[in-house]
Amino acid sequence: MLLAPLFALAIVLPQVDAAPSTLQVGGNGAYATPAAAVVAARAGDTIRVAPGVYRGALVVDRRVVMIAERGAVLDGAGAGSVVTLAADSIELIGFEIRGSGRSLDRDEAAVKVLRCTGCRVINNRISDALHGIYLLESHDIAVVGNTIHGDTRLAEARRGNGIHLFQSSGSRLENNTIRATRDGMYFSFASGNVVSNNDIRGVRYGLHYMYSDDNRFERNRFEQNAAGAAIMFSRRIVFRENTFARHIGYRAYGILLQTAYEIVAERNRIEDNLVGVFLDMSSGNTFRENLIAGNGIGIDMIASAEDNTFVRNAITGNRTAVRKPNGDGVNTNRWAEAGQGNYWGDRSVFDLDGDGIGDRPYRAGDPFATMAALRPALEVFTGTLAGRALSWAEEAFPVFNLPRVVDPAPLVRPPAEVPAVTRRDNVNVPVPASANASVPIHVHVHDSSKP
Repeated sequence: MLLAPLFALAIVLPQVDAAPSTLQVGGNGAYATPAAAVVAARAGDTIRVAPGVYRGALVVDRRVVMIAERGAVLDGAGAGSVVTLAADSIELIGFEIRGSGRSLDRDEAAVKVLRCTGCRVINNRISDALHGIYLLESHDIAVVGNTIHGDTRLAEARRGNGIHLFQSSGSRLENNTIRATRDGMYFSFASGNVVSNNDIRGVRYGLHYMYSDDNRFERNRFEQNAAGAAIMFSRRIVFRENTFARHIGYRAYGILLQTAYEIVAERNRIEDNLVGVFLDMSSGNTFRENLIAGNGIGIDMIASAEDNTFVRNAITGNRTAVRKPNGDGVNTNRWAEAGQGNYWGDRSVFDLDGDGIGDRPYRAGDPFATMAALRPALEVFTGTLAGRALSWAEEAFPVFNLPRVVDPAPLVRPPAEVPAVTRRDNVNVPVPASANASVPIHVHVHDSSKP
């Protein structure tokens, strides 16, 4: 009689899953390859990989933690993606990953995160790959502490991006170091992501947004790229406390806004670039408390840049502070707000009443640079005695009716929130030729915006 109740109790009690296990690969472990361990693993298990080179594309299709011991290398042997994460909440930690395929049509990568949520790609070292880390329709991914170096044997246009997001949102990209890829980080239809404390150098665009709204990037360093950040066809991007420095090559920009709206830039350091900030077809943007210093041209905008606000910035030490062409649209930009304008570093701004605001409006920009923008043949006289004399004459006795920026409330000292100028040694930033500087970099997105 006792057996029946016991049998009924066994039926209603839930089954208890086995505790997570640790599977060892290589060394004295039970598995020769990571792929064999993945096949044997259950959700929640940990796979530890001993030092050694493990070849072949690896597909991780269940929730596991993959941890590399020092010297563990995943090598794709030049075919396909080296590691594909194809389940939610996978962790990939500490591997050296190399040798992906080179197909831009298939977007092959060292690590491809494929339609997943909650995965973590942490502290990996990636080289000899097309894309470094590629997020395809994946969300809430953490990409942290990785080092990515592109394949310098390929022409820049044939390289992949360091970190590429396509239709991926809610992810965190933090403390990554990226060198010699096509773009450092590329976002295509990817919104709501946070990028912080990354170091990107020697690429085309350090950070590149295409059709990607409501993103934020903070405390990153972009140096010696074609452009530090390119924000294109995107809205409501917020970027704070970044450094954009030493972008000096052909048509180089610290920050490039192309068809960008409602962008907020605060407390960034924009220095020693050919052009600090360039705006084209962009409106409703705010630049507040930024340092724009030591550039060939501090701010360059064409007539389509309308309804932008520049307030409480330090725009100082640039060969040309602001360059603007003819056009009614540019006159809608604002250079002061709530009775405060910008600091221009010009001793001609007087403050006799001691209120911290110049006693008269400040006309920014170099008359000769403005004339050269309108008549490119004059560029040959840039920096010469003749050019300086013409600027002085136009300032003293204006006859050409040149378009100039007028700050109605110039500041006599930099706002406390503006970053300090970095000490610059042997930096010689030229003024760009007018025909080049007023033309944005055109981007071919065919091989970057498709999965």
